[in-house]
Amino acid sequence: MTEEQRPSPVGARSYDELSQRLRQALAWAGLTHRELHRRVRRLRTARGTADLPAYNTVYRCLLPGRKRLDVELVVDIAAVLLGMDVAAEWRQAHRVITGDATEAAVISVADHLPAGVGRFVGRQAQLRRVLAAEPDDAGVWAISGMAGVGKTRFAGEVARLWGEQGRSADVRLVVNLRGFDADRPAADPAAVLEGFLRRLGASGSEIGCLTLAGRSALFRRLLDGRRALVLLDNAASVDQVLPLLPAVPTCLVLITSRRRLVELTAARHVALDVFTPEESVELLRDGIGDERVDAEQGEAADIIELVGRLPLALALVTRRLAASDEWTMADHRDRLADLRTMRRLDDGVEVALRTSYDELAEPDRVLLGLLAMYPGRDFDDHAAAALAGVELDVVRRQLDDLVAATMVTARGARFELHDLVRVFAEKRVRESVQARVRRAAAGRLLDFQLATARAALVTCYPHEAERWADLPTPAAEALVFDGADEAMAWLDTERVNLVVTSGWALGEGRDEHVTRLACVMTSYFEARVHVSDALALFGNAARVASGVTRGHVLNGLAMTQWQRGDTAESLAVLQDAIEEFDAAGESDYVVNLSGNVGLLLAGLGDYRAALPCFRRAMEFAVAKNNESFRARQLCNIGIAEMRLGNHSAAVDHLSQALDATRASGDHLCECRTLDGLGTTFWQMGKDDDAWACYEEALDVARQTHNRADEGKVLNHLGVLLVAAGRSDEALAHHRQAIDLAREIGSREGLLAASTDMAATLLSTGRAAEAVRCLRQAIESATAADSRYELARAQSGLADALFADGDPVAARRHRRTAHAAFTEMGVPEAAELRERIAAASSAVL
Repeated sequence: MTEEQRPSPVGARSYDELSQRLRQALAWAGLTHRELHRRVRRLRTARGTADLPAYNTVYRCLLPGRKRLDVELVVDIAAVLLGMDVAAEWRQAHRVITGDATEAAVISVADHLPAGVGRFVGRQAQLRRVLAAEPDDAGVWAISGMAGVGKTRFAGEVARLWGEQGRSADVRLVVNLRGFDADRPAADPAAVLEGFLRRLGASGSEIGCLTLAGRSALFRRLLDGRRALVLLDNAASVDQVLPLLPAVPTCLVLITSRRRLVELTAARHVALDVFTPEESVELLRDGIGDERVDAEQGEAADIIELVGRLPLALALVTRRLAASDEWTMADHRDRLADLRTMRRLDDGVEVALRTSYDELAEPDRVLLGLLAMYPGRDFDDHAAAALAGVELDVVRRQLDDLVAATMVTARGARFELHDLVRVFAEKRVRESVQARVRRAAAGRLLDFQLATARAALVTCYPHEAERWADLPTPAAEALVFDGADEAMAWLDTERVNLVVTSGWALGEGRDEHVTRLACVMTSYFEARVHVSDALALFGNAARVASGVTRGHVLNGLAMTQWQRGDTAESLAVLQDAIEEFDAAGESDYVVNLSGNVGLLLAGLGDYRAALPCFRRAMEFAVAKNNESFRARQLCNIGIAEMRLGNHSAAVDHLSQALDATRASGDHLCECRTLDGLGTTFWQMGKDDDAWACYEEALDVARQTHNRADEGKVLNHLGVLLVAAGRSDEALAHHRQAIDLAREIGSREGLLAASTDMAATLLSTGRAAEAVRCLRQAIESATAADSRYELARAQSGLADALFADGDPVAARRHRRTAHAAFTEMGVPEAAELRERIAAASSAVL
């Protein structure tokens, strides 16, 4: 087995399969069980790990029939056999088996540094050491220390001073790796890399097919030659951060962790301890002034020692002192002395947090604990009010109190809890609030989210009110939106939280919430796409849905996979949905889904097979007097007829669809219909009519936040601009379409826009660029099994190769495209046949 074929845990779905991969790795490495045991012990000894496994423990880990595996032992065995760079991949495989992988993949990558409060104090020697590094040798710095010691604040100060020295960064990537988050699993490196790569311009389709090692390699390539600042905050271990290192000397990488990552040999290490007595006094003076500190020097010294000189604890006490003159330093000293007997969180952190917590009013404490239970990344006052079960003005006052006490961080109109505050507060709420009260709070939040999501979708797409008329909605009071823009803004802001709470609800056994939310969000993902989030939401629901509801969920999952470009897989899932409806005796839904079957067949280039599916679905829509659904099928039929070259039939059906969709208010279908009419007119040589349709379609897409179709229309306008001799404008439109497709993860949109941009490049004499663009498109089209777009790319590549001086390769690609077009029965086949014949005659 070669290096490229070394054993991988990818695809393992059980502990037994994972153990089998370890046995393959043992054979690949050529070690005996005895030698493996010795090396595992040696690795742990070098790392300072006290737990040294016995020979039988290591031996049994590789035996068949495993029902349970120690993740740390699996990772260490893989590291010994395959190298330290694979550790994260094996840990992730273990998480997939345990069911933690989905939540671990929910991360947020920022481009700004965490904001600090007050003046930065202390750490001058450490700052000088980091800032002394040469600009072209910024390197990796691992910042370690106990919880609350100020690692993140120190990293932010380094980055600020780095910029002040003129060492500006082209790219900033900031992520919380959640290494010590008791509520959520540590961030999955593969998911973090996806966030990094998206910020660097990589497409979802390009990222999705890459392994962890492939994503890491692409990340390094994209940063090569650029100055970047990467902050990996709150890291769990070396194997979590190794794939995230750019390995570019001009990039400054700051890693914070509670552990000293000694195995990270490429890094320079900075260990932060608690403040010195002098630094502690400086922080107090900065917060409450010299006069008060000088007047109570003894009490100040006592407070400093009682909180263990921990920066976080000192900052909390200082802010409390600054906020009120009623509590003297002596009062705080006495209270802190009493807290010594209480259980502490990471040494001084418990004291620091309780100092603020105990000063809160009881309702504020309860609210803080309930907020700590909330699994989302941030929240607004409406979500807080739902959790607490109080009026909005009441919860706003409570949030103001919590922000003032530094227990909650305000970011504009939204709020966050630090992970240590979350751990602290959730423990207290479980101790002080009955389980039934906590369950009721969780239920209120879930009901609020579901009711508001439905209200937002109906505001954006009024025709959806009828679609889910029989879907039970919670009695919770939903937000009222002032128009579609406001409703869509709420959905965009809450999207990730909705996905995360879906997973949380799944773990809490609230299956109805999971399935209903997936159904309600169907139209949102149809318009906004967000493939990864849609797959997670529908995937959660598919695990627990049954009967008719499962059919709806599987339909949503299938159409999401189609948007991603996995047409063959989506057909299989859609067939499962049809079987669910059939088994439930819901023949109407079976007929209904024939329209989606047609869409998938059209995606595979089989337009003739798609047409009967669309017509069957339209007959159903007519029988049910469903104008919106009838319009969609008319649109589908029209586009299929257009692809087959039947322009008169296409215009007829698309015109009927336009009337019907405007009558029903289905703006998603209106946009697609206008786009289809524009393309039909363009094929008929009616460029003015095509332009008018495209411009109207673009207006509808933007007004309704329909990003999927906005990209398609922009690309089609680019094609018309080329015909008008406006190549620069055309290229700008193609690039906008490509950027949109990458952002939403639409492989089909990316393929079409790339192929058309290549044609534009070719028309301006840039044949070599066109060849490169089309070769990439062909690779993606092959992976997606998109036969029509693949044939278009092959035909375009033939033209580009011929212009670039390679007629032999051009002839081969043109024949391949002709065969594909002929099989699909589309008019492009005849055009290529004539060109092939003309080329043959010229040779003769």
